[in-house]
Amino acid sequence: MEDMAEEIQLGARIAEARDLAGLTQEQIASKTGLGRTVVAKIEKGTRKLGATELVALADALDRPVDWFFTSSPPAVVSRRSDPLVGGQSRILDTRVERIARDIDFLASEGELPPLARFELDPPSTIQGAEQAAIKLRQHLGTPNGPLLELQTHAEQVGLFTFSLDLGKNGGDAAYVEVGEVGVAVINGASEPGRRRFNLAHELGHHVFMDAYAPEVGLSPQDEQERLINAFAIHLLLPRLDANALWSEFGTNHRLTAVAAAVRYRLSWSAVCAQLRNVGVIDAGIREELAGQPPSGADFIELGEHWVSELDPPSVPPQYGRKVLSAYRRGKLTAARATELLWGTVDRIGLPPQDDIPLEAYRRAFELEA
Repeated sequence: MEDMAEEIQLGARIAEARDLAGLTQEQIASKTGLGRTVVAKIEKGTRKLGATELVALADALDRPVDWFFTSSPPAVVSRRSDPLVGGQSRILDTRVERIARDIDFLASEGELPPLARFELDPPSTIQGAEQAAIKLRQHLGTPNGPLLELQTHAEQVGLFTFSLDLGKNGGDAAYVEVGEVGVAVINGASEPGRRRFNLAHELGHHVFMDAYAPEVGLSPQDEQERLINAFAIHLLLPRLDANALWSEFGTNHRLTAVAAAVRYRLSWSAVCAQLRNVGVIDAGIREELAGQPPSGADFIELGEHWVSELDPPSVPPQYGRKVLSAYRRGKLTAARATELLWGTVDRIGLPPQDDIPLEAYRRAFELEA
């Protein structure tokens, strides 16, 4: 009876994963080589499942094998069931869940100490959003100037950020809370300036304690999303900085905009919009500039070049160090360590391990079983 109950529970998890992936039983049968009736019996729990078959199903459903035996963090379940996030891309949702589970696992093993979280009251006006951006910059110790290495700054306020190539249809970004920390996944397939804006937006959800929301820009009519967008752009290019650039380059609107894009690592559209927002340029000049993105000549004239951030795959710096530390001490196998590092390091690139007692190896394999 106990074995039957386990098969029914496992079958239900497989059916849930299939539903989340938006696939039919026929499609899963085609991907795995199992017949549709076999898949149906597995989902009902009336047919025992072999280890090889489970691995094939996990691969087809883009889930780690352990997903079928353990529950997801409560915040992930809540986010997934919220109607507001139903428009997210499935691949983005899957990555968010996998990373949230990894964070939960590392924290439960004592390998990932909680980060110091910084919180702000949600803004109710555009002016409030700008003030919130100023407060966060002050907390980060960077009241003015480019806020570079945004992934590192995010960790300073309790947000782990991962940049993964999810493809052109993989959505923009998503956020979820896991215990006392936040987790953001950014689609690294977006252009660099867009990636930074998306991270700044998710950082807004984090500091405002807004656990999850639609994709960036998915619901522009949503007032809270509009205010978080305002927070994000003022965080990346403050009003005083925009005015300082204008003073530096005089009446050369184009060079002012190019300098803002290069130095503050922003998309051209975001720069043009923010310069208009703070009154450096008018609507007509904004429209003129927006239609003429920077060229190589602009960069030569400025004497500076673009530096990219959040190139995929990219994991949070402190998170990466903790994973490697756990691997060195035998708390993680090479396979699990590379999995947690999302392709930023392969097995050959892993550092040498310390002298590890046999019991530590046994424990590592038990954790992954």
